[in-house]
Amino acid sequence: MRSYLWSPWRTAAADASRVAVIAGPESCTFGELTERADALGRGLRGQGLPDGCILSTDIRTGPGFFALALTALAYGYGLFPVEDGLLRSAAGPRLLSEMGVALHVTAGPARAGSLPVRTVSDESLADAGSRGSASAPRVPAGYLAFATSGTTGVPRGVPRVRPGHPYLGVAVESRYAAGPSVGPHLMANPTYHLGTLGPALYALQAGSAVVVQRHWSPQEFVLLADCHNVASTMLSPDLLVDIVAAGSAPARSLKAVFHGGAACPPAIKRAAVDLLGPVLHEYYGTSRSVLTEIDTIQWLDHPGSVGRALPGITLTVERDGTPVPPGVPGEICARLRRADSTSVDDRVLRTGDLGYLDDDAYLYILGRADEQDGWLEALLEHLVRQLPGVTDVVVIDASGAGDPELICHVETRTPEGATELVQAIGVAATAQGLPVPQIVAHPRGTLPRTPSGKIRRTALTSGVMEDRQGQPQ
Repeated sequence: MRSYLWSPWRTAAADASRVAVIAGPESCTFGELTERADALGRGLRGQGLPDGCILSTDIRTGPGFFALALTALAYGYGLFPVEDGLLRSAAGPRLLSEMGVALHVTAGPARAGSLPVRTVSDESLADAGSRGSASAPRVPAGYLAFATSGTTGVPRGVPRVRPGHPYLGVAVESRYAAGPSVGPHLMANPTYHLGTLGPALYALQAGSAVVVQRHWSPQEFVLLADCHNVASTMLSPDLLVDIVAAGSAPARSLKAVFHGGAACPPAIKRAAVDLLGPVLHEYYGTSRSVLTEIDTIQWLDHPGSVGRALPGITLTVERDGTPVPPGVPGEICARLRRADSTSVDDRVLRTGDLGYLDDDAYLYILGRADEQDGWLEALLEHLVRQLPGVTDVVVIDASGAGDPELICHVETRTPEGATELVQAIGVAATAQGLPVPQIVAHPRGTLPRTPSGKIRRTALTSGVMEDRQGQPQ
């Protein structure tokens, strides 16, 4: 079936009473959602903001947040969502300045003086714009901007190119299980991250409702999915591990389960396919763009792959700026198509990830390696991730300088199998000619993580260094 353009305003025109967002006790219809978005848009126009400027927000994911996101898309603003915890940290104000934010929109009282930018409440914006024309101006479309996850350092803002055309909605694709006649999308990890927010916002624009799961548990996930007849969801790998461990699936089969944001052990993914069916869609990308996608059938033919490059993207694997042949590891690089051109952008997006391409141009991720010195850790992580019983792994260099002192933190599905797993890691590393690291086994789900589910390497590194500093010399 050919894709077609759709937007929440078209859904509201067809059925204004159709439920749009459910987040605990909060809910709204498409009519209410688009009316709110238009009021916010008119209120923002009255602020005298520069065309295309970036707004930041800490509004909790729910009806108010999605209304503001739609406002940004339709009225031509950039929207930079910043979680409250990050905003209150030392990095928060720096991020707002780094991104050139013109106005911060908050759900509560304006944070006067606490941020380096002017703040305003969404209620005051909506009140100011409650009267007037309901049609959005024909301006270039808005966009979402994100920060890096900060797993290997402090989060950094990632500028994105503003689309050159007015907002018309999204191209609805049947394989994504979203549309006016399709059930809701369950946002199981409601964080400000491209991987989790992207599928939810896509579903909403396509005409599906979004159900926000405020507090994670696999039992609550199944309950919400069954209660709302959910059609699609997004599960970061750590949540997918929890689902597999619980061994329970919704009574009504889901049509699409998106996952990405971190590497998923092949054994976990196979178990998820057995439990949920051949409905998994994995993707790989950065805070700047999604780069690849793979469905279940393709993955079963290429186990462990994250797919091939999406249309308009050229992927290469390079060493010292030179592409390497299939099967040879190197840094994953991408060239993105310009928003205002049909030519491929000459600028290279260096992901900082280590991987390789196979003969069919399917991409495989080995691990994170911003510098070539980090390749050893990435190769060990990939090796360990293939072993039975592993749910996640991170290898860090605790030396600080000089000869590497590698520590492998590995999460296991069952604590009683930890001894055998430690032995298996040593055997596998030796067989591959890799050094055998110090191995620390952890119960499933106990390593420190970011809100989006990624292991916080910096927390482990600082913890190791503190322990070392406290030891007798």
